[in-house]
Amino acid sequence: MTIRVIKGVLSILLVVLVSACASNAKQNTSRSDVANLSEINLLKQQRSELQFQFSRLADEWWQRRGELTDTGSDFPLISNNPDTINEINRLLRQKNNELQQQLKVLDQQVEARKRGELAGNKLTLLLKYAGYKKSHQEKSQAVVASQIELMQGETRIWSLYSKKGVALPSIRVTLSETNHLFIAGQLIAQLDVNEETPSFITSVTLYGQQIYAVGQLDMMLAPTIKK
Repeated sequence: MTIRVIKGVLSILLVVLVSACASNAKQNTSRSDVANLSEINLLKQQRSELQFQFSRLADEWWQRRGELTDTGSDFPLISNNPDTINEINRLLRQKNNELQQQLKVLDQQVEARKRGELAGNKLTLLLKYAGYKKSHQEKSQAVVASQIELMQGETRIWSLYSKKGVALPSIRVTLSETNHLFIAGQLIAQLDVNEETPSFITSVTLYGQQIYAVGQLDMMLAPTIKK
């Protein structure tokens, strides 16, 4: 075998070896990219869940306590950097834990008021007349009259029924620490223990557990708030 032939064979082997190394490197890079993308997607999913939880807790705190939650942050709202998303998630967990603890304290205060150990106002809310209309329907269903009682800072679920005995979407009713009345997450009235509030007519949009409205509740309410 001549030197020229040997050199030719070695050149071919070198090309094959380099190609194989390049192929392996490309495969490793591709696998690494897929792993990084999966990690980022998981972190983003966690961030979305934490943001939803924060929104729900902050809204409950606003309605019950009457205070806005600090939503400020030095981090961008959108990022593909895993370290940045991790830090955003850490801060969201911290804020959610703080809100949960604050709401627990508020729950304890409400229970203390019910036992007479802590001063606070009590609301009796009478539903005198009401009509419920589903979305995309013209005819309303007459609603059975009922009432609900709440302590200052409390949220309760109000179960309503049509006069035909059909269960309607339940609604959340809140009397805030500042005596604001919320129904289905919507501010309805500012109550005053030193001033009688006459019966009034109002309307709320009901969403149930859905994004879109499921119906509308038109009602006449008679609130009585006392110390």
